[in-house]
Formats: sequence, C-alpha cells, structure tokens
Amino acid sequence: MRVAVVGLAGGSAGRTAKELLRLVLADPLKAEEEWERGLDKYDARRPLVVRVGKGERVPSPQQQRHLLEPAGENLVPEVYVSSPTLGGHNIEILLMEGGPFGASEDGAAPGDSEDALLVPTVEIPSSDTGRFTPLATPVHKTLVIVDGIQGALSLGAVFPPPNPDEVATLVNVTRPDNDDGASSRPSTTVDVDLGARAVAAFRQGPEHAMRYEKLWSRSHLSDALTWLRTGALTTADSRTKPAVRRLIGSVLRGATARIRAEEARRLAGSPHAHAAGPRHAALDGALTAWAAAAHGELRERLDAAFSSRRWRKLGWWKLFWRVDDVSMLASELVTLRFLPLAEKQVIYLAGRIREAGGPQGGEEVGYAAPLVARPQTDKPAAQGDLTPWPTHIPLAREYLLEQLTPALQTAAQNLVLTTLSTSAVSAALAALMYLSSFGAYEAGAVGVLGLVWSLRGMQKKWEDARDVWEAEAHEEGRKAIRATAKSVADALDRSLGGSPRPEEAADDLSRARRLVEEAEEVLPRLR
Repeated sequence: MRVAVVGLAGGSAGRTAKELLRLVLADPLKAEEEWERGLDKYDARRPLVVRVGKGERVPSPQQQRHLLEPAGENLVPEVYVSSPTLGGHNIEILLMEGGPFGASEDGAAPGDSEDALLVPTVEIPSSDTGRFTPLATPVHKTLVIVDGIQGALSLGAVFPPPNPDEVATLVNVTRPDNDDGASSRPSTTVDVDLGARAVAAFRQGPEHAMRYEKLWSRSHLSDALTWLRTGALTTADSRTKPAVRRLIGSVLRGATARIRAEEARRLAGSPHAHAAGPRHAALDGALTAWAAAAHGELRERLDAAFSSRRWRKLGWWKLFWRVDDVSMLASELVTLRFLPLAEKQVIYLAGRIREAGGPQGGEEVGYAAPLVARPQTDKPAAQGDLTPWPTHIPLAREYLLEQLTPALQTAAQNLVLTTLSTSAVSAALAALMYLSSFGAYEAGAVGVLGLVWSLRGMQKKWEDARDVWEAEAHEEGRKAIRATAKSVADALDRSLGGSPRPEEAADDLSRARRLVEEAEEVLPRLR
C-alpha cells in the first residue's frame, strides 16, 4: 500500500513534510539512525520513496547512503526504514513537494477532481537531455501538510472538502507554551518542532519519558500516525485493505468513463456522423448513452435484487418449506428488475430514429427479430421478421422465465428430495444398528453423520445453482444490451442510406467494457 506525504509547494513545507515523516517512523528507543541523517540532508524538491519494513529487511547504512544519492540506477530514490509501528505491513510512502494540484488532462480546474489528489505527478529525469518527464503515480492515501496561517489559506483555496479516509490535510503551527494539547477529536494542526524535541528528549535517557509524553501529546503527531495506520495495517486473516479496495473501485470507474469518452469520440469522428448532420449525430450519441446507462442499470438492479430480503428467502435451509416458491420469486425478480427502464428507453430511441426518416423521406425502419430458440418447438424464430423496435430485451427476459427459471425450480426440488431421502436412509441405518448389537452412541453417530453429509451437500449444490443462475441473468442481460445496440446502430445506418457499420470497429471497446464489468462484479466478493 502506497501513501503520499506531500508538502504543498511554497515556504518550508517540503522540510516540514520530511521532518513529520521522520518523526512518525523513528524509533525513540534507538539512537538516531543513518536513514534519519540522510533524510534530513535530502533535497525535498526531489521525490523519494520510503519503504517501511522490518529490521531484518532494512539495508546497511552504506546501502542507505547510496540509495539517497542524487545519481543512481533508481529514477526515484528509495530508502528502507524499520518502523516499530508500521513495519511488516507492506507499506511504502511517497515523499514529495508540490502535489497533484495542476489541471487535469480533461481541463478540469485544480482541486475539482478527487482523483487528482490520489494520482500525484512525479518528475522523472531524462537520461540524455537533462529534462524531466511527468509520471502519474497513483497512491491509496494522500497526506498534505502546509506551514503556518499563510499555508492554511492556500490550502483552503486549492482543496475541495476531502474524503478524510483517502485525503487528509495538516497545518504545521507553533503552539504556545500554555497549550496542553488536550483534544477530544483528531486535530488538523500539528507542531513538528515539538515532536522533534520530544524524540530528542527521550533519546537522552528513559528518565525523560514523562517529558516525551507531554511534548508528543502537545505536538498532535500521534493523530498523523493514527491516520497513516488506519486501513493500512495487515489484518490477521489477510483481507484486502479498505484503501486498496477503494482504489480498485476508483480505477474501474475511471476506466468506464474513458471507455464512454472514446466511444463518443469515435462516433463523433465516424463518416456516419458527418454525413448525417447534427440530428443523426445526436442519435448516435443517444445510442452510446443508452448502452452505458443500460449496463449500469443491469448491474445495479440485479445486484440490489440478489441482495434483497426476498431473494434471501431462498436460502438453502429454507428450501424445505419454500421449495415451491423458487419459481415465483425468480420470475418476480426477472419481471421487475431485468432492464425495465432500458427497454422503455430503447423503444423511445427507435421512435426518434423513425421520426428522423431515411433518404426516401420517412421510410419505415425495421429491426430484425433475434434468433432465439423457443422452448415449445426448439426451432428458431423466422428470419427476416421486422419489428418496429428491438425485441432483444423482452426475448432475453422470456428466455430466463421459460427456460432458466424452471431449471432452477427443478434443481431445488431434486435437492430437497435427495436430502430427505439420504437423511431417511441414514436414520434407518442408525435404527437397524441400534436394534442389533451396536449401542446408542454408535448408531446415533451414523445417523448424525448421514444427516450432516446430506445437508452439507444440499447447501453447496444449491448455492452453486443460485450462483450459476445469477451469472446467467447478468450474462443474458449483457448479450441483450449488446445485440440491441448493434441492431439500433444498423437501423440508424440504414436510415442514412449507408451500409451497416462493421462490428470489428468497436471490438476493442466492447472487450474493454466487458472486462471492466466483470471486475466490478468480482470486487464486492473480493476477500
């Protein structure tokens, strides 16, 4: 996990950021270490990566001095630190001056995007020319520190209200001597000089422990350390850290936004858009917006449905008295939650395309019926049938209702019957053992073993069947959206008097969107 400690450019904020980092990582029980002396002399205008580890993983003082030298193999110098509070949790800290506060690539104003605070730009020196190349360096959390009242004013002018879990701001101010440092909540101000005096006092001997506690408490550096530790420490069960999970979600949201922007750019630059004029270009854009909204609706509505109380009624242990409700609940979910809004919007979009007309003036625009196997005859629908709007979504819903839902109902009934039969057989075997020469303990053990084994098998198979059904619902929805978008695009192209656009032109974006959607589905289940 990477954390950025940024001294906001101007004044002595770079030196303050270095000193704050040294104090929160230093071990007061040890004498001043080599990395502390090197960090004190380090030029804060150059970025530095501080890798926090355990004592046995920290290089020797000679290696530390080499890593902090301006010239070397590393584009960004690195230093290894053994910390008693943060060591052993796979944490690295990016120390830099300046910050991620320039305008973003899309022209947004400084501070308008939270992503800008979590993607600082590091200047990498070029090997030959002596120039610097900006390199975006994503981090999980950012701590920004400024000096004095003037720095606090500039901080307020740059920043929107940050998310305190991801972005924290500190102001270094000198506290008066009569300030006891008492506070009932985390402070947004620190006193780095007091913290330095506290560490120096403790290193003079253990008899100065009380002075150390008093000065350290007044400095409020413990609040900064608590913020660094929150969400960064490895748990006993090695679960994904919350900050890492948030960053993954942010990356996926950014990827989705860029895919939509690229789709809009390609549509705007296509010959269809230029040949048709602004009205048809607007229809092309409306189709792209519809596809994006439909994918979002599919994901949100189905995720909400599968986590709802009604769907939880189909828990494996409730099947014994709810087995007949499986078909009803699944059908209700599909009917109410499977792309109802997207279906209405595409009908409206088809009406707009029909209103736009064709080269012959208001010609009929038809949509080919998708080839879907009917459960009654197992024969595909007749080819060439034209409908006034795309019917892929209702036919996908019909497929779920008429084929997949009855299969889930049948699986539930078979599992209940198998479980009851296995339990009855094990109970009969236990009774026969008891009536023979075996005792009650042995007979009861056989009966309980058969019951547990049958229930465990029922639980696993039913949860697998439900997972498969949920995945099929998601996949059928994605296929229906893609097929609908292709059908509408072809109809729009025909209305312009041209040939349908080649599907290969959008293959890369479709594949990227599909991968992002799969990652978004897996993220909530990430351990």
